[in-house]
Amino acid sequence: PGIISQVVEGLEALLRMPYGCFEQTSSTTYPNVLVMDYLKTTGQVSPEVQMKAEQYINLGYQRLTTFEVSGGGFSLFGSPPADRMLTAYGLMEFTDMARVHPVDEDLVERAARWLLSEQEADGSWENDLGLVHEDSWRSLENKRLPVTAYIVWALTEAGYGDDPGTMAGLDYVRESWTQAQDAYTLALVANVLAAADPQGGATGQALNELAGMAVVDGNVAYWESDISTFMGG
Repeated sequence: PGIISQVVEGLEALLRMPYGCFEQTSSTTYPNVLVMDYLKTTGQVSPEVQMKAEQYINLGYQRLTTFEVSGGGFSLFGSPPADRMLTAYGLMEFTDMARVHPVDEDLVERAARWLLSEQEADGSWENDLGLVHEDSWRSLENKRLPVTAYIVWALTEAGYGDDPGTMAGLDYVRESWTQAQDAYTLALVANVLAAADPQGGATGQALNELAGMAVVDGNVAYWESDISTFMGG
């Protein structure tokens, strides 16, 4: 009878069968998870939709587990080396998935511990090699900053915010955030600061800086970036 009911009907149409590599499987499975979580949370899921969503999420979960690299972490096709940002993405995905589907806690623990084992002495993480963002990130003043921000964000969301490594990474972001001259990098920084330290002084400053980067055109605002996103956007 209203706009909300139309939106809910549209959500059901987003459900897709998982396929492909880690990134492709996630591109279908993660929306399935979020749609299912929303419909269950709001009490609007029908038995038919729930059965379909649960089937797709289970298939996606089983596929995603096959991309775990021996020794920890995930890669696009399951072969070494594991990728730090991809593993952090998986950690977020499995954390959200656990709200609507059983997830092996050991799988999450292995991913988190592998990420922490890759941390540098100063609390940062090195940029990954071999994925589509690598070349464009060479132009950044600090190419470790977006990687570190994203990984700390993922660890925080997964419940590892009190881990000494996560806190060291957060300190690195706090100390280095002013080097984020690109809107995409600053958006990652703002996300982790808002998640891990919502009342912190650096959080408000970073958010204000990001808001100031907006290009306002009438009643529309958007952000521009000179680098590609982690998956090449």
